[in-house]
Amino acid sequence: MLAQPLTPVPGPLDDLPRFIGRGTPMRALVQAHPWDLTPLGAIADWPASLRTAVGLVMHSVHPMFLWWGEQLTQIYNDAYVPCFGVGKHPAALGQGGRECWPEIWSIIGPQIDEVRNGREARWYADNLVPIWRNGRIEDVYWSYTYTPVFDEQDTVAGVLVVCTETTAQVLAERRRHTLDLLGCRSEPAVQAAIAQSCIDNPADLLGISLFSGDEAPAVVSSGVLLIRGAELQLCARLALAFTASPRLPMDGAYRQFLEQYTAAVCGTVSRLQSDLALAAAMAESERLNVDLHLSARAKDEFLAMLGHELRNPLAPIVTALRLMKLRESDTSREQAVIQRQVDHLVRLVDDLLDVSRIASGKVELRKETVLLADVLNKAVEMASPLIEQKQHRLQADLPGVHWHGDPARLAQVVSNLLSNAARYTPAGGHIALATRVEGSNLQIQVTDNGSGIAPTLLPHIFDLFVQGNRQLDRAKGGLGIGLALVRNLVQMHGGVASAYSAGEGLGSTFTITLPGSVVTSAALPEAASHAAPSLAQGSGPRVLVVDDNQDAADSLGELLGALGYRTTVAYDPAHAIALAEEGMPDVAILDIGLPGMDGFALAEHLRLLPAGAGLRLVALSGYGQAHDKLRSRAAGFDAHLVKPINIAELQISLS
Repeated sequence: MLAQPLTPVPGPLDDLPRFIGRGTPMRALVQAHPWDLTPLGAIADWPASLRTAVGLVMHSVHPMFLWWGEQLTQIYNDAYVPCFGVGKHPAALGQGGRECWPEIWSIIGPQIDEVRNGREARWYADNLVPIWRNGRIEDVYWSYTYTPVFDEQDTVAGVLVVCTETTAQVLAERRRHTLDLLGCRSEPAVQAAIAQSCIDNPADLLGISLFSGDEAPAVVSSGVLLIRGAELQLCARLALAFTASPRLPMDGAYRQFLEQYTAAVCGTVSRLQSDLALAAAMAESERLNVDLHLSARAKDEFLAMLGHELRNPLAPIVTALRLMKLRESDTSREQAVIQRQVDHLVRLVDDLLDVSRIASGKVELRKETVLLADVLNKAVEMASPLIEQKQHRLQADLPGVHWHGDPARLAQVVSNLLSNAARYTPAGGHIALATRVEGSNLQIQVTDNGSGIAPTLLPHIFDLFVQGNRQLDRAKGGLGIGLALVRNLVQMHGGVASAYSAGEGLGSTFTITLPGSVVTSAALPEAASHAAPSLAQGSGPRVLVVDDNQDAADSLGELLGALGYRTTVAYDPAHAIALAEEGMPDVAILDIGLPGMDGFALAEHLRLLPAGAGLRLVALSGYGQAHDKLRSRAAGFDAHLVKPINIAELQISLS
């Protein structure tokens, strides 16, 4: 605290003692004080030594304080008054030292005795002497001297105090040191530094809580100061709650320190987050580069496999067709070849479409409760051609429980696993299909004694386009999408797909776990029949087939005729409209991709014809995703069939 020069206040001349002086508030108080009621007695009776000491104190512009006599009666000057704050002045004038300073007597009492007994001055720098002021105990730091004052008998009659309050400087240095400790290199280190701050500097920081996001409370308790980073235009999502010291005034310097502390934490956290974000971005960039390279390579390999796989069934189809042209006899063998290869092509295309639909989230499960054995039997039937071709032994465990889910998709999953096992097991191998039911949980395992899986490949075995043991001759076949379909379809059922192999040449085990899918007998719904009714020859409804592919239109017309329907065929929209005008059919099966007028426009035109309002419309398309079916329904179609047509679905659509 800097002492200010005193400007005497003019007043009338009087007979007051000149050693005390006049013209300032404290000089006036000392002059007017009833000293005769104190141990010092009346001013006129003061000894010369006391008068000299008092004169020195009262005329000094530096904070000074005098204790005199055994009771340490107090006299102080104007410059010392601000040191009291509120609470002790002016009652401290003429008061005994112990009575005035009970809260610090344990500190200053021994210091005073040391000076009085040792007859030597003492110096104390930046010493903590917490005093009662402003209604509470405050931590106050002082630099001061205690100097003995001798009387006429050469004994120590008093102690002169010359002091400077250094609280501001001490707190500033202490707080600067605290702020220096916040330069951390990780977010956990920031938390540790905050905790250490409270340990190292409990005088300023009784407690600190760091909040992120919306965690910060809207209202804090008394004695807690919440400072948000947003208030400082820093770290909008961070806030610090400080439990402030009750022994320090919450003045501008204290609040500035807490704001600087908040800014330091925000700055450190922002820097760390920026560093982490940069490192993550660089790592992500590197990962994307690697993924891009792997994807490009997988794409090239996939396209090569796709060309190979699609050519494989086309070759016997073409050959069988040529044989059918050359032979005039029974062509049932060639037809069987074509059927097998067409089925293979359809399955390849279905797998490709499934991958695309699952990737875009457009596959919807059609769940129902069915016998699990029926689903697994269908899966075995689908995989049987390859299993029989390679002369594998298949052991199947088919439990007699009911299961809730999409039976077609589960059959596809198990069939893919069986086909995968057959493909990667040398001829004459052993394949096992096992199931385990625990409560409502179902586990299905497909185990083989085939070529196994390399440890480096095992973590990626369910990734798209991944295959083991790729060979130039493509003897094992496949597109590398079957296991990816397995994983995605199992996940859509809320399950998990996993693979295990002890290594190459040691076989493989694929496990799918479907929790909560087994249905108890009590929960089984009543059975419902969906079989299409059988029709007598030529007695069924009239059906108009419209398709610009003449072979497809004629073959579908012949098939419907064989099933008992009365069928007419048109290859273009104009012909279809003409046939409908001659006699409106009961059902119209319309190819959506017609030239000139698409199936949607043709459907609208047919409905506007006389008697067209009751026409049942069936869409026929190579596109079967959810939005395709929604568009057909919005256009007024009663059913949507996907090429190649499933006969059972066709009969249900016509019924």
